[in-house]
Amino acid sequence: MNPPDSTPRPPATSHVRVGPLLRLAQRRAAQTFADALRPLGIEGRHYGVLLNLDLHGPLSQRRLIDLTGSDKSSMVRTVDDLETRGLAVRRPSPTDRRAYAVEITEQGRALFAEASVVAGDVAARLLGHMDEGERDLLCTLLERFVAAPET
Repeated sequence: MNPPDSTPRPPATSHVRVGPLLRLAQRRAAQTFADALRPLGIEGRHYGVLLNLDLHGPLSQRRLIDLTGSDKSSMVRTVDDLETRGLAVRRPSPTDRRAYAVEITEQGRALFAEASVVAGDVAARLLGHMDEGERDLLCTLLERFVAAPET
């Protein structure tokens, strides 16, 4: 007979699975959204920048990095892509002469409107198995999770 296994085991609670579950959820949502955006010629990263420009108006790349969770080199590529397509433009910042503000164009607003319809359809598919209260609760909990200070 073998001695009892002395390997420490995590507690049998669901919170120890939060990281892997969030990763799997992100992968599923990102892939579904990427597939749905493909006909529009943009990716989720482009949508995230357009969303924030639509919500907040012109923003520095630094602020876009903070709002999207991107890194500097990825944000430069994303804004370059949007500029090349005529969806956004960099202009000198009115408040900081050393910086540029990224601004959505009219063409960008039109594409963002189309992409927002796609985003709504994707969300409905991903969350369709939940009732409205569960969907609202999920979003509320994720917002709290993201906004919580790190300890």
